[in-house]
Amino acid sequence: MKRQKGLSLIELMIAILISSLLLLGVIQLFSNTTASDRTNTAMARVQESGRIALEIIGADARRAGYQGCSSAANKTTIGSLTFPDAALATATGSITFRYATPTNTGTLFGTNKACDNTTLYLNNVTYSSCPSGNVQRICKSINGGVADPILDNAAITAISFSIPSGGNTLWKNSADITTAELASARSARITLTITDTRNEISRVFSGTYELRNRL
Repeated sequence: MKRQKGLSLIELMIAILISSLLLLGVIQLFSNTTASDRTNTAMARVQESGRIALEIIGADARRAGYQGCSSAANKTTIGSLTFPDAALATATGSITFRYATPTNTGTLFGTNKACDNTTLYLNNVTYSSCPSGNVQRICKSINGGVADPILDNAAITAISFSIPSGGNTLWKNSADITTAELASARSARITLTITDTRNEISRVFSGTYELRNRL
């Protein structure tokens, strides 16, 4: 009786089938892991972009209405602007913060000076949605200059302000607020929508900034 040596054709086919199934499982696991890692990386970038954008905007929001070494309630007129009322301005998808700065912008902030006697100048900083092609962007413009993008795949989707009303606080959207109400606003809330570069992940971020020079 002859002994069988090696594998029969059927055994070889079974071995190939099992190996193929195992290989497909490994490939599927690798694909899922890669997709999950890509999603987590995109999510982390979106979260970081939102945090940085709100910090940048907040830095100017908290300066709004600053008039130097002077009471924030004092009136200062610069051209057609009268502070503290003119500390804020808003339009569709944009918000402007105005304040005194030691950086020479070409426009003196009246006769106001800092507490160390530094000369102050008027600074206007505007944040707006500025899409380019099919890419949403948020731009920053200083004193009417070119609007430079600070973040791609992002848009300002809502702006609202807190208004004192009969001992309570009323929030109003920028589209509905009057000039008088804007002059009395105590804080601003800005909502951003940020996506990843593949437009697969979208998150909403909101920052509320107290206008400390009006408190």
